[in-house]
Amino acid sequence: PRFMNAMRRLFSTLQSRLLLTHMLVAVAVLLVAALLVLVIQAPVRAEYMVQRLAEWLQPTVNIARSSFADAVQSDDADAQARFLSYLRSQADAQNARVLLVSQPGGQVLFDSDDLLAGQQWAPGTRTRFETRQGRMRPGTMMMQPAEAARGSVRIEGVEWYYVSTNLLAVHDGGVDLVLLKPQPGIVRAMFESIADLPRGLLFGGIAALALAIFLLSRWTAGAVTRGLAPLMSGTRELADGNLAYRVPAQSSLAEVQDLAASFNRMADRVQQGQQAQRDFIANVSHDLKTPLTSIQGYSQALLDGTASTPERQQRAALVISQEAQRLSNLVEEVIDLARLESGRLTLHLQPTNLADVVTDVVEAFAPRSEAAHVRLLWTPPAAAFTVTADGDRLRRALSNLVENALKHTPQDGAVTLAVERLAAPAGSGAQVQVSVTDSGPGIAPEEQRRIFERFYRVDRARSGREGSGLGLAIVKDIVEAHGGSVGVESVVGNGSRFWFTLPA
Repeated sequence: PRFMNAMRRLFSTLQSRLLLTHMLVAVAVLLVAALLVLVIQAPVRAEYMVQRLAEWLQPTVNIARSSFADAVQSDDADAQARFLSYLRSQADAQNARVLLVSQPGGQVLFDSDDLLAGQQWAPGTRTRFETRQGRMRPGTMMMQPAEAARGSVRIEGVEWYYVSTNLLAVHDGGVDLVLLKPQPGIVRAMFESIADLPRGLLFGGIAALALAIFLLSRWTAGAVTRGLAPLMSGTRELADGNLAYRVPAQSSLAEVQDLAASFNRMADRVQQGQQAQRDFIANVSHDLKTPLTSIQGYSQALLDGTASTPERQQRAALVISQEAQRLSNLVEEVIDLARLESGRLTLHLQPTNLADVVTDVVEAFAPRSEAAHVRLLWTPPAAAFTVTADGDRLRRALSNLVENALKHTPQDGAVTLAVERLAAPAGSGAQVQVSVTDSGPGIAPEEQRRIFERFYRVDRARSGREGSGLGLAIVKDIVEAHGGSVGVESVVGNGSRFWFTLPA
């Protein structure tokens, strides 16, 4: 367990895992390359293996010829047994196989593995190499006296290299000595090739290769982790509340640069969101305090008798009612926004004529526009603009737009409402657009980009108007819940045009 825990800690970091991965990939590539080289160099290696067989065969033949001749001429069973034992020992020493083949019939007289005795030796037209007298003739190969042959043959499903030479020649034939060695597989051939190398060169090469792989893998793994280190520091700083911290987007890896840029954008949004929430708390606190102060003051006047006349009492009651309604609207906006953000807003979809929705909103705001001395312009169309929507929610969204327009339109100004059908863009269905245009001071371009954000308000000092800053955010959420979109067009000094579109 202690060793396993140590291994887990060792490979718990990204750098150690990348290092191990790179080293394994490098070793795998080298092994595949070695196997490919062995496959490509197979003919050359076959020549080499047969040449080694021939080099080993020559001294064996020189000794075997005299021993074989003595055993045959003396007709001594013990001498023949010693000769065959000598052949077996030579075969075992070289991990090879020895045959004695009579010529010209090709009958196997002796097999050191005791499998082919009495059978025919005829390698046929399999792979052949050079002989002392030139290329072997195609066709079934029968050894002639004083002739040596080399090649490969399959015996019982196993590929063998072989070298044969004449051991004893007589006028009507003779006996050939055949030396066979099994062809190694690719993996075995690779290890045999490695074993043939000098020990110093072998171990030195392995050590140098391992060191090179380790250093290269460590460098590549370090390049990744070094780029991630600033991101790790940035996440810790952000978690500790340092929202002003930014990650330097400097790395040799494009992915790390993109990740750093994304982190900085995220930090910007978090900082903006936190600032917007702070502004929202300050704004809502002010908007709550103002009506509460009025309610408290006028209710105290009623209690202590300061508002003694009927006119003053009626005035106090009216102010209390208006400020209470203002508080109710503010609380309702906060509740609606919470529902929209949590996804708990339920839409009751049914066919709805947008012209009727606009008419209802215009009638509701008519007294307010008259009191503000602002003209509310709306010409009901003859045709119906029917969409599938929640009529009450759309009235709320349009009311917020009209209220916003009246709030920012000076006396003797105008607020114009319109409904129109838009041409269907390529690949989409028809759309209906509702717009509210005012003759107010307009909105600066930098504020237009954030005007529909939650908790955001146009600078109150510039506008001189009160508001929670939630109305337009609620409009956006309601319209998008219907599958539509919102937008604003404005030029400072020339009014603003707010609109939303819905699928027809």
